[in-house]
Amino acid sequence: MLAWSGAAAQQTRYVSEELEVGVRAGPSNQNRIVSSVRGGQAVTVLERSGDGWSRIRLASGNDAWILTRYLQDEPHARERLAEVEAELAEIRSGADDQEGRIAELLDRRNALTTERDELQAQLADMNTELEELRDIAARPQEIQRENRRLERDLVEARDAADEFRRQVEVMQADNQRRWFMTGALVTVGSVILGIILTRIPSRRRRSDWV
Repeated sequence: MLAWSGAAAQQTRYVSEELEVGVRAGPSNQNRIVSSVRGGQAVTVLERSGDGWSRIRLASGNDAWILTRYLQDEPHARERLAEVEAELAEIRSGADDQEGRIAELLDRRNALTTERDELQAQLADMNTELEELRDIAARPQEIQRENRRLERDLVEARDAADEFRRQVEVMQADNQRRWFMTGALVTVGSVILGIILTRIPSRRRRSDWV
């Protein structure tokens, strides 16, 4: 059973770094994918389940479910890094008495650069997991196609067996007719031979034996 967390209601979150994530109709991988969101896209979290899923509202106004681990509290490091660098450039072009601020921004930029590199490494792992999930989702369709092919092969095999059985029955019937005709011919021949022998004169038969 799902357990909802009210603390997640109506909070803005951001999709993980440079990752296209499929969102589903319900809180499990068994539910169909209804859309996808790009990395950095802001979404509104409506509620969370106790097993790692969040219901979100997309920019289109539709609701969908996403794994909570694909959400983060802040925009991407690359976006925050761009803001810092823009602010740093503005300060450098302004006054010379901002050295302390510049040093702070440089430290922030270095930290964000490191964070960005770590997120990109995580992205590679997430993309691998996403491809595996897509393969798993495609397997039922492959199994269904294979079942249909096997059903067609079974129908063809049954038709071939029925045809072979009909041919055997025809051959058996032909053999029975041949044996019947042979027996009939032998019987008729025996009768004719008996008639011929009875009509031969007895003397001629005796002389034939002398």
